[in-house]
Amino acid sequence: MEKTFWNSLDVPSGVRLNHLLSRVSEPDKDIIDFSLTEPLHKPPSFVVEEYKKYAPTIGKAINGAGGFGGLRELRGTIFSWAKARHAVKSKTFTENNIIATNGGSEAIFSAIQILAEGKREGYIVLPNPADPIYETAGRIAGLEPIYCSTMTSQQPTYRDLSEEQWAEVKVLVVNSPADPNGADLPVLTWEFLLKQSEEYGFCILSDERLNSIHRGKPPPGLLEMADSNDNPDMNRCVVVNDLTFRSNLAGMPSGFLAGDREFIKKANIYRAYHGLYIPVPNQKAAKLAWEDEDHVIENNKKYAGKFKDAPKRCNTSLPASDSLYGHYLWIRVPGDDIAFAVTAYGRTGVKVMPGQLLGKKTGNVNPAIGMVRIALIHNPGVCAAGLLELCKMVNPKHRSQTMVAVAAPDEVLRQHAHLDDSTAPLGMPL
Repeated sequence: MEKTFWNSLDVPSGVRLNHLLSRVSEPDKDIIDFSLTEPLHKPPSFVVEEYKKYAPTIGKAINGAGGFGGLRELRGTIFSWAKARHAVKSKTFTENNIIATNGGSEAIFSAIQILAEGKREGYIVLPNPADPIYETAGRIAGLEPIYCSTMTSQQPTYRDLSEEQWAEVKVLVVNSPADPNGADLPVLTWEFLLKQSEEYGFCILSDERLNSIHRGKPPPGLLEMADSNDNPDMNRCVVVNDLTFRSNLAGMPSGFLAGDREFIKKANIYRAYHGLYIPVPNQKAAKLAWEDEDHVIENNKKYAGKFKDAPKRCNTSLPASDSLYGHYLWIRVPGDDIAFAVTAYGRTGVKVMPGQLLGKKTGNVNPAIGMVRIALIHNPGVCAAGLLELCKMVNPKHRSQTMVAVAAPDEVLRQHAHLDDSTAPLGMPL
């Protein structure tokens, strides 16, 4: 296949995983899918009822900012939530620093295009491993990615960038708490990045979609870090958040971008011409979701119970991260993570996400190799059953057979896991 810009872009990790698993005979067991990202907890009933109430307005358009940037009442509610959640003391940060979006992914993609300003040159600095949308959006905007690992000293870190590189950075993406390992960014790192942003003029884009899922004290975010570091106007700072994980509303995309006034002005123009209209039911229902914290507390209790139980299930067979944030287990597996995922699916019917599909190889090292991501999105019984199946699979007495790929040799699996494989282009069937 002839290489073009479009078929050179990252194929989504879920699509690549399904392509790998399609080479395996269908397991004769019920599938337990830990590779998903969408939460399966029920959304708040009062939000669903509000959505239904305004469903007849779907046929009606909203002109102006209400349609493309969000109704003022919604932006006001998001502002109030953000100010309280992040203890923002700034007098200049108002609802006019907020724009509503159709979920977090749209917000991230739009923000990167806006910040690149059509110059098609410079760098986008990315965490590694991370959601592939950051790189893909950056490359479409013409930015060259620089990967900075948050997991291992074998990979470049923010402090390894040269002065010449910093001078050409246009966007730096922070993901805290992080997908996949649930780690939060240390305060000293926040302060270093804000200092670099001020010195070199690049923008920090903070993806905080997981910051409402925690087992203890909520993690800090860019709003409070900027506010406490003499940047009350949020200059060169953009925050992304949504209701997908906070309120279990993956099927009703609703999120926001928060940033300085100049960015918000550009975002309104971009979204208007891009036709990114926000349906009225989404906005009305989202307002109620942002106003209520009780359902978030209950949601966190459910995740906390599963995370408390998980170490008992994993025991020493599958060492898991002890994260205080997010809904993912980040687990080290014996041998190759891709072979492990394929084998697990074929033998147990359990789907996990190989770390290699989330990380990028730099300096001949992929920081996520040998790891798998497990989303604890199912009810406790299903989560426990799936983890038990994986542990049984890696029991030492079975290990000699465990790490043999089920349907294809390891090298073939690797070929089909990466982008240079011409048999796995964009649009591959699930």
